[in-house]
Amino acid sequence: MLKKMCFIIGFFILAFPLLAQSFDCNKPDFGARIEDLNKDGFFIKYMEKGGISYYNYTGSCRLDIHEKYNPSIAYAFIDNQLYARIITISEREDSIEDIRSKIEKNVFKQIGTAPHEIKQDGDWWIYQWFNEKDNLRYKVKINSKTKVGKGAFYYEPLHAKLPNLKEDNDPVSLRH
Repeated sequence: MLKKMCFIIGFFILAFPLLAQSFDCNKPDFGARIEDLNKDGFFIKYMEKGGISYYNYTGSCRLDIHEKYNPSIAYAFIDNQLYARIITISEREDSIEDIRSKIEKNVFKQIGTAPHEIKQDGDWWIYQWFNEKDNLRYKVKINSKTKVGKGAFYYEPLHAKLPNLKEDNDPVSLRH
């Protein structure tokens, strides 16, 4: 009986931090309110612009991309609801062909669909996906010369809440 009780107590001690975790950066709950996501206090607001609030997440969470790169990651909120995860990767040594191949393969695993649009605009390759079931869009831009990459995973219903949002102020335009 004592062993069983020790096992149960040990399980809860080890599992409690996992249960208390309110945010999963790998599968963000788009549309969720900041109050619900930030119960642990790890979201730090750093800017507000054009009706969008920007936060860094300071908790421990790693994306697959961390295995090879050191991305800059920000989260955007509209009306205190999670709108987008924005990722920037600085220059890298991989060939543009390898980068494009990895993007097509890895994003397919996340989104579950093939890109619905691939185009080239000057030095930039631009990919876009849309998951209708979850109303999620994903846009990636890769510079073929510098190999800088930018990506935005965003929730379409919140995008529609700011109909007058100018492209320069919209983080999912990936202009900056």
